[in-house]
Amino acid sequence: MKRDLSLLRDHQFDAVVVGGGIHGATVFRQLAAAGLKIALIERNDFGSGTSANSLKILHSGLRYLQHLNFHRIRESIRSRKLFMAMAPHLIKPMPCIMPTYGLGLQGRPVMAIALTLFDLVGCDRNQGAPPANRAGRGRILSRRECLAIGPGIKAEGLTGAALWYDDMIVNTERMTLAFIKAAMRHDAVCANYLQADRIIIADREVRGVEVSDRLGNTAFAINAPLVINAAGPWLGEIQRRSRQLPTTEDLAKAVNIVVDRALFPGYGVGLAGSTDYVDRDAAFKRGKRLYFFAPWQNRTIIGTTYKYTAGQDTATIVTDEDIVEILREVNTIYPMARLTMEDVIFSHAGLVPAYRPTGSVRHSAAPQMVKHSKIIDHTRQDGIKGLLTIEGVKYTTAPAIAREVEQLLAAGGSADGTAAVGPRPHGFADRRLVEAYGRRFRHIEQVYGPDCVEIFRIIAADERSACYLRLDPPLLAAEVINAVREEMAVKLSDVVLRRTDSGTTGCPDRHDLRAIAGVMAGELGWDEPRIEREIAEVLAHYAGNLGLKRREENRESR
Repeated sequence: MKRDLSLLRDHQFDAVVVGGGIHGATVFRQLAAAGLKIALIERNDFGSGTSANSLKILHSGLRYLQHLNFHRIRESIRSRKLFMAMAPHLIKPMPCIMPTYGLGLQGRPVMAIALTLFDLVGCDRNQGAPPANRAGRGRILSRRECLAIGPGIKAEGLTGAALWYDDMIVNTERMTLAFIKAAMRHDAVCANYLQADRIIIADREVRGVEVSDRLGNTAFAINAPLVINAAGPWLGEIQRRSRQLPTTEDLAKAVNIVVDRALFPGYGVGLAGSTDYVDRDAAFKRGKRLYFFAPWQNRTIIGTTYKYTAGQDTATIVTDEDIVEILREVNTIYPMARLTMEDVIFSHAGLVPAYRPTGSVRHSAAPQMVKHSKIIDHTRQDGIKGLLTIEGVKYTTAPAIAREVEQLLAAGGSADGTAAVGPRPHGFADRRLVEAYGRRFRHIEQVYGPDCVEIFRIIAADERSACYLRLDPPLLAAEVINAVREEMAVKLSDVVLRRTDSGTTGCPDRHDLRAIAGVMAGELGWDEPRIEREIAEVLAHYAGNLGLKRREENRESR
């Protein structure tokens, strides 16, 4: 997986996917496996945009019962199977609870019916899953069982809890990358830091994409009769430059925070917020927005809040106000948490599709989120042949959307409809490597799955690459080398935030950043000023995700 722009510039493709988030990545793999000669471009790094803003939950689909949306429940189940087939090592079943009160929508009888109905609709959700990845059946917990999981849950009127199983994607960044790497094994071509400037349209037909290299000064055209625009929040920007009508109504900033405490060890917990909220698409109105607590690496991810945004350039900065809003709400609905700003070690923010507010002031309106991903065939919508737009909504359902894209193209004769999913099996030599190094470096197989052999090959060739750059979480020099050589990491932030676990739970200290940058420098020929710039860029990223007031504090502490 090498970044070679000449492959994009000098060849004709069947299709170009614009956007390297989870929706672009899954479409890329799906169509590559179906036999198309396909390219993917991403303006930043793969999985660095809205796909990086996640509770890391692979939703089972239970929550869609309140919308009576059985199609989306089945869509979630299909996607779970595809994620499981692609990278089972990255998925762990996660028991989840929601407290029950009274006899209404939050009562035990209603939730018992919902769990039974969900088990019927999703009776095949474990089909083909490895034993360790099989989700259990839902059930109703007693009041005592509920309080044992969350001692601080509001006890007044509490009757118990509904328990069901979602899944935790332990590393969503590597999951996105897994789909891209799978596509590359089908002779596809991709590049990060390559920006789509304009879709080339002549005589109402797509001819390709004009692109510019954000790491250099080159600009060129990628030729293809089909473009699939999966650029997420940058859809509108590309559409404006291509003189298209916008397809997204509005955007909202979604924010999650990561706190350095395990509030509900081993369990995901959904608690109703303290303020009123009416979901216009729900068949059964709960009246409150749900806040979810996801257990992750002995920490907790909490979210999600939504606000209408004024623009794309600043919308992904997490402010003090964003963090305080979540902390205040958590301490209101679960007072035992007693969270402060000092507990927050990281945050995520992304732009997601929303309905345009009506009859209220924009900055104070509670966003109504778009619930369904859309595939827009512009041949039918506005007469432009060879253009599809994907308005993705949920990480969870991306593989199912990719399947729909393939089926749409197969109906038009552009794909054969035979794509299959699954990690490549180990050959004899690879098994010998795993036997030789697997026990010594246990975390490698856990994090990389079948791709662990790429790292073990590096260690076998040079034992010096087996040195640890940091211990918590563990990181070998070989992992950094592999990220550069085999996973198109070209910036320090690519390795720290997306190729390894080294920065996913908070900013590594300067010593660790320098050690990682030093290994990359040996691979990429960086000099000392470049190393300092790379470190400064990573520190600035973390500062921008810890609230504005804390930026200076973090700079001074480092």
